[in-house]
Amino acid sequence: METTMHTVDLRYEKEELLALFDVASQHDVETGGRYDRRGGTINVWSHPWTTEALRHDSETIGTFYVHWADENCIYRIECDAGFDLADLLHELAMLEEMALGYRKHGQKRF
Repeated sequence: METTMHTVDLRYEKEELLALFDVASQHDVETGGRYDRRGGTINVWSHPWTTEALRHDSETIGTFYVHWADENCIYRIECDAGFDLADLLHELAMLEEMALGYRKHGQKRF
C-alpha cells in the first residue's frame, strides 16, 4: 500500500499523550471504535470492526507516531493511499476532543 509520510512536531504534555492513548484503547477498532494503538503509534481505521462486512471493508486511514520521554510529541503522521494530511489532522482533532476536551493540534474541516 502506498503511503505518504509527514514530519511534524506536535508537542504535548505527557499527561495529554497518555490521555490520547487511553482514549484510543477505549475506542479500539475491535470493540466498536476506530483506533488501534500500539507502543508508540495510534492507527486510525475507516470503520469499526463490529461486523465481518465492516471488518472486511475497513482500511487504515493513517498512523500517528509518538516520541515519548523528553519530547512527548507526535513526530510523524503517515497517510495511507487516498487520504491526506488534512484527513489525519481532522482525525486528530476528534481524538483530542474525546481525550482532552479541547483541540490542541488537530484541525476541524469546515
